[in-house]
Amino acid sequence: MTRTLLFCLASLPLLMSACKSVPGGSGKRESGQSRLMDESFAAKNACNPKNHLRPFIIEWDATDMSSFESHAANDVVVVRYEGCELQVLDECRNDSVRGSQGAYKPPEWTSGSLEKLEIASEGELYAKLPLGEATLGGRVRGGEKFEMEYYVAGTRNATRDSVYRADLESNPGCEGATHFVYGYNLGAFALGSVQDFSAEAGGSIYGFGAGGNTSKSRKADKKGGDLGKCQSDSATEIDGCKAPIRLTLRAIRDGEDPNKEAMRAPETDDSLNAAGQLSAKMDMSEEARAHYDAAVTKMNSKDGPGCLAELDAHDVLDPKHKSTDPKVPFAMNRAQCLMIAGKCDAGKQLLRKNFEGTVGQTQGPEAVDRGVQAMVMMHCQGKMEPRDQILASLFVLQTGAYTSKKTVKECSDNFKTVMKLKGKVKPKDDEDTQIRDIDRSLYVMAPNCFARAGDCDQAWKTFVEAYPKDILENVKDPAQKDQIMKSNFDSMVTKCKGKAG
Repeated sequence: MTRTLLFCLASLPLLMSACKSVPGGSGKRESGQSRLMDESFAAKNACNPKNHLRPFIIEWDATDMSSFESHAANDVVVVRYEGCELQVLDECRNDSVRGSQGAYKPPEWTSGSLEKLEIASEGELYAKLPLGEATLGGRVRGGEKFEMEYYVAGTRNATRDSVYRADLESNPGCEGATHFVYGYNLGAFALGSVQDFSAEAGGSIYGFGAGGNTSKSRKADKKGGDLGKCQSDSATEIDGCKAPIRLTLRAIRDGEDPNKEAMRAPETDDSLNAAGQLSAKMDMSEEARAHYDAAVTKMNSKDGPGCLAELDAHDVLDPKHKSTDPKVPFAMNRAQCLMIAGKCDAGKQLLRKNFEGTVGQTQGPEAVDRGVQAMVMMHCQGKMEPRDQILASLFVLQTGAYTSKKTVKECSDNFKTVMKLKGKVKPKDDEDTQIRDIDRSLYVMAPNCFARAGDCDQAWKTFVEAYPKDILENVKDPAQKDQIMKSNFDSMVTKCKGKAG
């Protein structure tokens, strides 16, 4: 996402600042106090990021929203936020190692309720939705009234409490970064013009609770998600009420994460106390366990570096059960986190040693290799040897085809990797079926990845490109070959049936 969004962001409903003096500032409030203080506060705090850290993102169109969701699915989102201007720094991430700067935990769902905002004057616009001044200011000054309805279904928070400047210095795409998105609310909102607030009291005007049927609801000027789907019983429908609608921003801290410096210090009581990780009253086992639990959460969120930091903290507090020791069960978690962090070889070595002392004792070395290979396919990223690359890409295509929808780009990138490496990576033995039978699985798996991603044209092209040549080598008639392939495509890629060619 590269476009610049001109915001005057406000924390709603507590903050009452504006991009300029609030109109109607003269006179007195109902309490009898002068309104001159309102103007003074607004003037001093206009567009001050410290006072506007929870903005609704009503200015984002569908493309911006999709880009944000794609970015947030893999990495913590970093932004440049100065004055009224907020820009998502799309290049401030490591495409080779997802989650290198953190990730977002699974959503924490809430029961939710419909909330409303009423805007009848320019002052109320600045106070409640100042980011909308650019598009709504003229209309409000012309006498229009607006009502916004929103529903918060859940929240996703980052695996990191903070991001430090030193973590970003090596990436030129992070230049100018000031804040990161610590969390964001999921749900839906709609905003539009109304004639009279009292006439609409007590109910939704944008279709909330309509079970997805919003044909009779008023058309919104701006919307995110679909309010009509926020109380549906269908999981598929409820996806329409999971759009990002509001951000929680935190300023990037100067310097380096002090925990990293503490981990490099000698493991003495003094150094641990200096790092804030040990006190005379601390229950060591509970504290160590808390770091382990946090490591598992970050591992599941694909935040490899964050997971390793938590395991390092655990190891300091519980040195008898260090995750670096292959004999300790925690070693398997560390191995997975190393893979996620882009250290695939190191992760494989630790995992193999761990498996040799567990499954290897009862099931033999073949089971060890199969276990390591499965973990490579699921977790490895960053720099990898060719065999690991092709296994990881096959896993993405397989997941995208049969389990969890991927983006068209993910399907395309991993299909290209497999096509580039297949034939070059040789099977280890007859039981190495992932590599040995790649031609018999790829022409079905890859097209289904594209089909689930919604691109039937690319699904057909991929089907043709990966179709095993020997299957139709005895069919000489081109028209018959084409008919057979289209028939097979329809039966194997059912989401795109009838769309071949």
